[in-house]
Amino acid sequence: MIFKNNILIISILAVFLLFSCLPKSTNPTIKNDTQSIYNPLLNRLNPEYFVYNDEMGKSRLYTKIYLNDLMFIPTDSTNKIFVGKIKIEYEVFSPENLDLLIDSASNIYNIRNIKGQNNIITYLNINNNLLKEYYLKITTTDMFRRVSIQDFIFVSTEEGSKQSFIVKSKENDYPYFKNYFRKEHFFSIKHNFPVDSIYIKYFSEELPLPYPPFSSMIRDEILTKHDSIWSVNGKESIQFNESKFGLYFIQTDTTSKNGLALINQTNNFPFIKQTDEMLSPLQYLTSTNEFIKIQTSTNKKLAIDRFWLSCGENPQRTRELIRIYYNRVLYANINFSSFTQGWRTDRGMIYLIFGPPKAVKKTANKEEWIYSDRLNYKMLIFVFNKTNDKFSDNDYVLERNIDFKKFWFESIRSWREGKVYTVFK
Repeated sequence: MIFKNNILIISILAVFLLFSCLPKSTNPTIKNDTQSIYNPLLNRLNPEYFVYNDEMGKSRLYTKIYLNDLMFIPTDSTNKIFVGKIKIEYEVFSPENLDLLIDSASNIYNIRNIKGQNNIITYLNINNNLLKEYYLKITTTDMFRRVSIQDFIFVSTEEGSKQSFIVKSKENDYPYFKNYFRKEHFFSIKHNFPVDSIYIKYFSEELPLPYPPFSSMIRDEILTKHDSIWSVNGKESIQFNESKFGLYFIQTDTTSKNGLALINQTNNFPFIKQTDEMLSPLQYLTSTNEFIKIQTSTNKKLAIDRFWLSCGENPQRTRELIRIYYNRVLYANINFSSFTQGWRTDRGMIYLIFGPPKAVKKTANKEEWIYSDRLNYKMLIFVFNKTNDKFSDNDYVLERNIDFKKFWFESIRSWREGKVYTVFK
């Protein structure tokens, strides 16, 4: 099925029709793109994934690839048809032994660059060997650029788990990959088999900012009490459209920890377009009194502008500081959102202040962000551990250390003096 802006690849045969027209690669070396994984200036692959367990107990890995991310080459001398080539592969590991490979599979897709089409959606069937829980390691490769990127998904096949639901946009009936939405979005949400009722819990609580990286404080338990709960008919797809900001937790059993969480955060999320959306992230750079003064100003926009001008000293430098800082907010929202906005998470906090790490070491349950000088003689490493949070599989907590205090205050001072902070100059 081919749509105006998307293509859902159902038949493997369809994407292999052009294979004989493509030149063969003479260099099989593939670069694993860990260095640029969170650097938008370097990372060209931004695949999105979700897993759905259907009514027959089979699991599918859905993948969305943005065509602007791919390298396309002409298939003949006319230069009228351009084709990209991607490889998607997965590996299945048991949570009890992450070194034991249980199963793996891969597929290569040849994709025509069609005007007006901005992405493709495809799926692979997963052989999970009847595991109740497993980790999925996914590698997506641009075969022509010879760059790959890896990610991990925790999958539960238990009834009512996140992977028991499939969310589709009412606008086009395509699978929806995000965990966030805005009030203008309409969805249909289907459980993998009919149940009497589906319950929706609503949480309005705005979570506090993360503690600084040098703090000894431990994060409190989050979202312990919902504001309201209602039920809908679970024998058919439910129609979902909610305007209130907060978190919505969709379950088949309210006594279980399993469910699907969706967040509605701001009018323009993940983008930053309004004054209040620009104001909140300033909490990392301001004192409590400074922030309250800006927040209670009769003209918040003017107060925000004055703050940045006091940092940049001249309009040109100020514009550059604003561009970099709020681009980081946007990128944190896209990559690190969990049960809250991405910039409000531990990874988001470090990303805003220190910028993209020079390298990332990523496993199924941990990320190490490495900042270093040009020769790697000096290193600053932040370690984030994945939590077992019922609302999100994208929640990571920083291993805090008092040694980070020096770097934190250096970075804040640097921003306040109009300079984007570099850990090791």
